[in-house]
Amino acid sequence: MMKARYLPALVARSLALALVWASLLIAPTAGAQTAYVLDDAVGSFRLQGTLSFLTVEGAGSSLDEILKRDRARFTPADTVRSMPLQDGNTVWVRLRFERDARSTARWMLAVPLPYLDYAALYQPDGKGGWSRQIAGDSVAVGQWSRPALYPDFRLDVPAEGAYDVYLELRNFKPTLVPVLLATESRRNSQSELEHLLLGGLFGALVMLVGVCAIHYAQSRSADDGWYTMYAAGMVVVVSCMTGLSGQWLWPQSPAWSNYTHLSMPILGLSTTLIFVRHITSLDAGFPRLSQTLYAVAGFGIPIALLGVAIDRRVADMFNAAYLALCPLLLLVATVQTWRRGHAVGRWLTIAYLPTGLVTLYIALQMLLLIPAWWQSRYLMVIAVALSVPLLQQALHLRARERREAQDRANALPTQDALTGLLTRPLFDTQVELAIKRARQRREPSAIVMVEIVNYSYLRDSYGDAIAEQCLLRAAVKLHRVLRDVDPAGRVETARFGLVLDGVASRQELTERMVRLVASGLIPLPGLKPEVTLQFHISCALLTEVVADKRTILQELADVLHGMSPRTRRPIRFLEPAPTMPAAFTPADDNDSDRAPLTPHSKP
Repeated sequence: MMKARYLPALVARSLALALVWASLLIAPTAGAQTAYVLDDAVGSFRLQGTLSFLTVEGAGSSLDEILKRDRARFTPADTVRSMPLQDGNTVWVRLRFERDARSTARWMLAVPLPYLDYAALYQPDGKGGWSRQIAGDSVAVGQWSRPALYPDFRLDVPAEGAYDVYLELRNFKPTLVPVLLATESRRNSQSELEHLLLGGLFGALVMLVGVCAIHYAQSRSADDGWYTMYAAGMVVVVSCMTGLSGQWLWPQSPAWSNYTHLSMPILGLSTTLIFVRHITSLDAGFPRLSQTLYAVAGFGIPIALLGVAIDRRVADMFNAAYLALCPLLLLVATVQTWRRGHAVGRWLTIAYLPTGLVTLYIALQMLLLIPAWWQSRYLMVIAVALSVPLLQQALHLRARERREAQDRANALPTQDALTGLLTRPLFDTQVELAIKRARQRREPSAIVMVEIVNYSYLRDSYGDAIAEQCLLRAAVKLHRVLRDVDPAGRVETARFGLVLDGVASRQELTERMVRLVASGLIPLPGLKPEVTLQFHISCALLTEVVADKRTILQELADVLHGMSPRTRRPIRFLEPAPTMPAAFTPADDNDSDRAPLTPHSKP
């Protein structure tokens, strides 16, 4: 009975002990480390899973002190999460490697973060100590163990057995720290490809800057000059983001390299705001938005200087807020310009949409609102590189629009504002020159006056808007019978004058004028109700008429005035003035006694 009573308790205790023992067998012990196998057939891979790390205050502890004091405090962390880095502490990462049985290649370890403040790799030196390789943004590139765009270290993994290495990392803010492993040959190939792509990108940008400088030297336009400086600034911004500036421009100035990673993108966005405000002419259509862009651009300079004046982490929060605000303002400005009907707005929207989205994504990462993704800087470089030539296209469109507007403004004293034809004084000058050429060099020419007979009817029936459309269409039809060198002018409200050089016969001139009359009888497209133009034409051939430059246009106008509105002869010619034969004058009386000479008489 006693055994039966204690049997359930005994079974329960046995099951509990079995569960505890199974959990001890399955769960890894504290500080257990996963060994990563280096297989030459794989070539390269990124460390996945968990990494053992330790966070300590300050940066003065050596690796021996860490291992002696805190070896058991290394805890596993997921590699997809950001490291608990912050200003004033150090994160130690323990990595264990072992070679595959057939592995013979040398391996390398890279941390592809150009903005990481400090990174050091510790490996056993075989003498009981540690060999150290250093890199990072706070160290001059000339002092790196292997100068590169970002920390890149060599591994000395023995042929047999597991091998522990340690990474010492410091940064002013938490960030995702990717760790890439590759054989030396594969890593060299990756580095060469990366430099080749960046070199091609920067070569294209530098050539673009050169082309802009040539345009500025030729045109002396302020727009081309400012855009040349803007493109050059974007080249510096991209070089700072990729680490090329620290490697090539200022390799002996780690403080400046560390500072430009924060400040140059801010200054680049500030300059972009001013550039967009200028090229879109927001003052005319959206004055409040224009003032907002100008004010936000002005705040870019003090925000870029915050990294020197206050704590870098606090300054980074201001930078992130600025990076999130500027793309939104840029997109609002470009979309509003596009909606207003300017072609430059379409190009600016296409240029800044990818850049704005990537910048906003990076800003959200900086604010720790979304998980960090270290490849986002490459997307930013590509977006900026694509935007620069698109911005040049937008600038050329804007410059062409401004030149056309300036040409139209300059042509206002010489051209009719509605039809674009010559004004009456300038056309009179062209008539005088044609008459002068006909008299002095016998060059054939014709002077023609064309009148829209039903213009008054159209204006009274359909209004001034339709009447102006008719005048415009009439000017277009005139150009169809004119050569590029033939001048044409608007001499009265509905009368036009033409000078046709090289016309010597009435038949040739009549054929051209018939085409003009016929085109006027075709209903004008796009106008409701259907409207036709009735042309009456008077012509003067300078080979037939001895024209007077002061009265020739008035004579042609009189011919038009004498034509009936319903005439079947809408083309009339100015007839030459009739000439009378000269009267016979008898010989003088003194010569009357002289007999006329004949073929048979002699003097």
